[in-house]
Amino acid sequence: MYSVGMSGLTGQVIRVEATVREDKEQCIIIGLPDVSIKESRERILNCLHALKKDIDMKKITIHLSPADVKKQGTSYDAAMLLAVLQAMAKKPLDIPDKTCFIAALTLNGELTTFHSMIPTIYQAILLGFKRIYIPPIEISLFAQAADVALIRMPDMPSLLSHLAGNTSLFDEDLTLLTPETFYEDTEKVPHVCFSAIRGHEEAKRALLLAAAGGHHVLMSGPPGCGKSLLANAFHTILPDLAHDEMLEVYSIYQMAKQARSLSERPPFRSPHHSSSEGAIIGGGRFPKPGEMSLAHRGVLFLDELGHFPRRVIDTLRQPLESGFAVVNRVEGSDQFPAAINLIAATNPCPCGYYGSHEKYCTCGDKARLKYMQKITGPILDRVDFVLEMKNQGVLAQLTAVTSDELRMLTTVARTRQRVRYGANYTNAIVPIKLFEDKTTFSPAQLARIETVSFQEKLSSRATMKILRLARTISDVADEDHVTDAAIEEALDWKINASRSHRSLMR
Repeated sequence: MYSVGMSGLTGQVIRVEATVREDKEQCIIIGLPDVSIKESRERILNCLHALKKDIDMKKITIHLSPADVKKQGTSYDAAMLLAVLQAMAKKPLDIPDKTCFIAALTLNGELTTFHSMIPTIYQAILLGFKRIYIPPIEISLFAQAADVALIRMPDMPSLLSHLAGNTSLFDEDLTLLTPETFYEDTEKVPHVCFSAIRGHEEAKRALLLAAAGGHHVLMSGPPGCGKSLLANAFHTILPDLAHDEMLEVYSIYQMAKQARSLSERPPFRSPHHSSSEGAIIGGGRFPKPGEMSLAHRGVLFLDELGHFPRRVIDTLRQPLESGFAVVNRVEGSDQFPAAINLIAATNPCPCGYYGSHEKYCTCGDKARLKYMQKITGPILDRVDFVLEMKNQGVLAQLTAVTSDELRMLTTVARTRQRVRYGANYTNAIVPIKLFEDKTTFSPAQLARIETVSFQEKLSSRATMKILRLARTISDVADEDHVTDAAIEEALDWKINASRSHRSLMR
């Protein structure tokens, strides 16, 4: 029999074998099972008694393969019981190819749900199974998987009868179970429309480009200048999630045991600056996703970045470029998706008023530099926009463009990127080889970028960021090719970011 196990958010095919021989009555499960699987022995024995199977003087051995991979959870219960029944049967059932069984069992043989069931079914579909036997749950989530048969069964007798081809249970006869708690909208931060924010036209342009291409933004300025307001408004211009993205995000929240509704809106996460390294990147003995993965396909807003521990800030390096957060433990390594828009906000010094014309800064040079040195060069190198914010008066001009109109632009740009790369990549994290294959620049454009990079002493990564940002600017303008105007704007953004960083560190 076949089932599906989860390693992080990645599914793995688990082969279940069983033997039954004359010996002292016993049930043994091997193949690195955890405690919850070891307890399956009693469930399996009770189900065999409920099915009136004679197990007197029978030794049952169940093997979960691959044997060197740690197994956890109760999703293998049904597959293990079926494997035992097949070993005991004089005429084993004919199980079609590409069939798997994903269900936990009650003591009387009913098929029931388990934690992370939705992610497990989703991974079974991705692994290529065509017939998936599951408990009686709502399956409208998987309606787009038209070539996969999700067969819902209430108990083992019905499942055995169905496998034998004797009866067919109609869906309307089923009493549906709740797979896991479906939460209502859990967003607690009220998001504002861009048209309600006065001034900050440069910042609004930067946030539009960041949303369109998956780029990262750092805003620096005195308290109350609008950094948090812009970050909250940023969420409103992100495009809605596609169906596969919605399932992916929901699966992450289920793995982390976090509340999330089945919403098409991208997640918005704003962890406190006291959060630990494990809370941000993920961790635990059996690793769970952290804030970076919970913000997958959405926004990770780090307010008061200068107050985060330097070690926590440095953990952002690898995920910002790859779109994945890797958690390494002695027991193994797990990889969680983390394709995010990082929006970070910080004051220029501990008191917040360095460089301000409204109030005098009371911080010494040593304290200010120590505060800003937490944001290291490698992190700044991965950020596309570094914005120096100023206070805006009540007479500053309101923007006529609404968040809905900007969201249409970002949706078109993201669609262009998905079609261009043939996968769900943004310009910010698409692998470099694929980016170079799908995007061309003229010799004059490359020469211009190389000259400016040399003059400004930009790193190779920063130079590559210019190319990616130029592609995003052209996508927002709905241009098939990267224009010279897009190159110049991308250069301006990166030069300003480099100079802003130097000015903050003086």
